[in-house]
Amino acid sequence: MKLPKQQLALPDSSSFPTVTMRNKTGATRERPWSAILSPEDSSSLIIPSRRHASLMFHGNNLSKSLSISNIAGPVLDEMPMRTLRYLSQSTDSLNRTHQVTESMESLTDEGTEMMDAQLMGEFEADAKDLELDSWSLGVDQQFLQQHDKDLVKRQDVIYELMQTELHHIRTLRILSEVYSKGLQKELQLETPVLDRLFPALEDLSELHSHFLLRLLERRRGCQQEGGASEEGASEGPVVIHNIGDIVLSQFAGSSGENMKRVYGKFCSCHNEAVNFYKDLLTKDKRFKTFIKRKMSSSIVRRLGIPECILLVTQRITKYPVLLQRLLLHTKEGSEEQEDLTEALRLVKEVIAAVDGKVNEHDKRRRLKDFHCRTDTKSIMMMKSGQIFAREDLLRRRLIHDGPLQLKSSQGRLKDVHALLLSDVFVFLHEKDQKYVFAMLVRTPLSS
Repeated sequence: MKLPKQQLALPDSSSFPTVTMRNKTGATRERPWSAILSPEDSSSLIIPSRRHASLMFHGNNLSKSLSISNIAGPVLDEMPMRTLRYLSQSTDSLNRTHQVTESMESLTDEGTEMMDAQLMGEFEADAKDLELDSWSLGVDQQFLQQHDKDLVKRQDVIYELMQTELHHIRTLRILSEVYSKGLQKELQLETPVLDRLFPALEDLSELHSHFLLRLLERRRGCQQEGGASEEGASEGPVVIHNIGDIVLSQFAGSSGENMKRVYGKFCSCHNEAVNFYKDLLTKDKRFKTFIKRKMSSSIVRRLGIPECILLVTQRITKYPVLLQRLLLHTKEGSEEQEDLTEALRLVKEVIAAVDGKVNEHDKRRRLKDFHCRTDTKSIMMMKSGQIFAREDLLRRRLIHDGPLQLKSSQGRLKDVHALLLSDVFVFLHEKDQKYVFAMLVRTPLSS
């Protein structure tokens, strides 16, 4: 049935405000590498060799504990920031820092996609200044020819430090703003559950945000000294002469202790967090649907929770290489060299402390596993007459463990698993898929 046409009275067009449409850029922006790499794709990557030699940390089990030595983390961590920008352009209002927090909260709701400008918040403007692959690519060739090569290479390393720190912040915010807050709002996951998935995430974000802010403040200060205009255009390239004091303060004193504590907790709980994630993914359909939807979003693009966690654990191992490269192009005997040398020493100290915390956590977990697998009825009498039971395992500290063979008085060999504890040597024998005490040896160990 046809409806009769209605006559509509149109208001005077002169009463409408003038609207100026923004022109879209002709070239399509690149998607971030972190947004297009999937766990399945990473195995087929051909990783280019680094221009510099990597540092070796003897006895460093952090890499082994986290299995990071064969991951494409270094490549992802040193990506040019131009590859980290979101495909679509943000609106003008989203570039305003004072609206970022409100925008983040509203855009973690189901069915609404967060923009990259909102994710980076107060760092978005600086991210645009760090888009090129290196500092020297944005500098006039005449300037490069007129200045010392050490200055150019040094600026490239400082630029890389800021750029990769910015990328690290982005990874932390994907975990925080996209995943953690999304799970809290959409699935109503409680704080203890989120803490198991994202241990010490808030502390990590605070530590690195403060560090990056100080680095960028130094850059802006040097930019003003170089004669930058109000619009942000500079007459010459931004040259940062000193940065060692900022790096030193990040790893010294209370800040350094916080780095040890926070990274110690995060790296220690790495495997448990990933296993908990896999468990939720298998058993909780709502969780699985949430992850699938978030990983298909433009801002994340296949960078899931396990991949983000791995990238975060890798970050602390990158600082020594960057600092050593900075030292290669720093004037000998200068205050800057002293600051960077001390900062490098403290970074290694932090890594060693984190490695120690990871090892201790792993040993506590292993001791709990042996405790759970030991028969509840298994007891043994020591020579002193003291009874040693299953619960006594948890009252000790595990120093080392491994398989051994005990030789009986008849000359027969018996397979056992040895536990070197803080004050006793325990030999466990497996029987019916349970451990029983085979022998105990009292040891006067002091550590």
